[in-house]
Amino acid sequence: MIVRHRINRILADVEAAIPPDGKRDYFRLHRNRFAMLLAAIPLDAGRRVLEIGVNPGLFTQALVRAGYQVCGTDLFPAHRAELWHRLGVDVRRWNIDTEPPPYSPESFDLIIFSEVIEHLSNPPIDALATIRDLLVPGGYLLISTPNQFYLKSRLRVLADVLLMRPFERDDEFQRWAQLKAEERYYTHSRLYSMRQLCWMLDQAGLVVRRRVYGDPWERVGLEWSRLLRYPHRWLAKALLWGVTRAIPPARSMLLVVAQRPRTCRQARNA
Repeated sequence: MIVRHRINRILADVEAAIPPDGKRDYFRLHRNRFAMLLAAIPLDAGRRVLEIGVNPGLFTQALVRAGYQVCGTDLFPAHRAELWHRLGVDVRRWNIDTEPPPYSPESFDLIIFSEVIEHLSNPPIDALATIRDLLVPGGYLLISTPNQFYLKSRLRVLADVLLMRPFERDDEFQRWAQLKAEERYYTHSRLYSMRQLCWMLDQAGLVVRRRVYGDPWERVGLEWSRLLRYPHRWLAKALLWGVTRAIPPARSMLLVVAQRPRTCRQARNA
């Protein structure tokens, strides 16, 4: 587990290196998620890491700065080919729904599968089993995904019901209806509960070692510098964050650390 002050330094270095035309807003939105992922890496995890879904590459840079030997997969690896070359990261195309993995079995000590599973078109158990096979025995999978029971999402649905509004605005529906081929992966296929996520990991032959209800999205916008500029918005965000701090299952993100069993006996006894 990487200590907090080192995580802060790693992420500060990544932010400082973002070019003017880079993903600074994306980094601000996802910084807390990146910090939670780095903090969740087990102490005994090895150095060979696969990140599934690398674009736009900001967390990839954090892993490299943390000292890991990183490989990656993505639907569109050519989008940032220059960045992968500069980082020394081998990134290969992989549609996990339809294609065999581009790496050999038992190639990695740690796999990061963050904010991807909700985009898959097919039920994910087969994909998770494939990921398990890419791990060495005893290797770890870190998986994160939006929480189906996030309080803000539930309140929005309740408001839609009470106000007789559609659950999806017309412009959102029209955008979804016109997606072609792999463009559909830009949208969420479905969200999961913690129980469902852990059940799928178990079905795929992985042992859940740690489960965390994370709050990275609630903390976005709570910088003190924004209080005077957007006081009402800041106070609403602070209230939401306070409620989800008190009720962990209502937080915005699920984070699970799972492990490939070293032996069949370990899997049975888990």
